Amino acid sequence: MKRRKLNHESILCVVVLVVLCIICIIPLWMVVVASLTDETELQRNGYKLFITSPTLSTYKFLIANKGKMLLRAFRTTLLTTVFGTVWSVTVTTLFAYAISQKKEEFRFARALSFFAWFTTIFSGGTLPWYIACTQMYGLKDNLFALFIPYSMSVWNMFILRGNFRAVPYDLIEAAKLDGASNAGIFFRVSVPLAKSGIVTISLFNMLTFWNDFYLPQWLIHTNDYQTLQKMLYNMLSNSLALLKDSELSSVFDKIVLPTTAAKMAIAVMAILPIIILYPFSLRYFVKGINMGGIKG
Repeated sequence: MKRRKLNHESILCVVVLVVLCIICIIPLWMVVVASLTDETELQRNGYKLFITSPTLSTYKFLIANKGKMLLRAFRTTLLTTVFGTVWSVTVTTLFAYAISQKKEEFRFARALSFFAWFTTIFSGGTLPWYIACTQMYGLKDNLFALFIPYSMSVWNMFILRGNFRAVPYDLIEAAKLDGASNAGIFFRVSVPLAKSGIVTISLFNMLTFWNDFYLPQWLIHTNDYQTLQKMLYNMLSNSLALLKDSELSSVFDKIVLPTTAAKMAIAVMAILPIIILYPFSLRYFVKGINMGGIKG
C-alpha cells in the first residue's frame, strides 16, 4: 500500500513538472516562431505557436544592416562571460576554501565568513558603488567593468564552502602525512573532490555574465563594449535603433521594418548558447547544490 502511494506521488510530481516545463517552453518557442515570421504577418496576426510561412528575412536584415554591431556585441558578451567566469570562480573558490578550514588551521575563517554574510544584509548603496567603480577603480567603458564588480557571489561562495567541508578530513590528514603543502592539498585533494560544486557555480556565473544588463547599463556608455543584452534593450526602448547608420534609412517610408521580429531574433541569439550549454552541466548542478546545502 505504501509503495503504491509512493508511485502515485511520483506520477503526480512528473505531471506537475511536465506542465511547468511546458509553461516555460511555450514563451521561448513563441519567440523563435516570431523571429521566423514576416513582420507584416506578425503585425496583422500577432504571435502564434506554429509557423505558417517561415522566413529568414529578419535574420538577413540584421546581418546586412547590423552585422558588425551584432558581431561586436556577441564578442563582448562572450569575452565577458569567459573572463568573468574564470575570475569569479577563482575568487569564490579561494575564499570558500579559506573559510571552510578549521579555526586551528586558519584563525580568520569565522571572521571572513561573517564579513561575507554581513555584506548580504547591508550595502553602501548604488551611488557610492558607482563612484567607487568609475572614479576609484577606473571601471568605466572597458571590458573589466563588465565582470570585476561581480568578483564573488556570497550565495555561490557558501554553496562551494559546503562542498569543501564535505571533503573527508582523513584524506587531508593523509596528504599532510605524505608531506603535501597547503597548496598541494588544495589543488590535488580539495579541488578535485569539490568539482561538482565548482561546475555548479561556474554555470551560475556563466548565466549571470551572459544575461547581465545591470553593469552594461551603469558602466558602459560607448558602443565599443555594448553587450547583446544592452543592444536588445536599446531596440526594445527605441525601435528606430535598427535604422541608425543603416543602409535602409533613406527608404524608411517605403518599407515595413522587421522591428518586432528583429527583437525576437536577437533574443534567440542571446539565449541559444545558454540553452545548448545548460543540459551538459545539469548533472553537476544537482549534485553541487545538494552537497552545498547538506554540508553548508
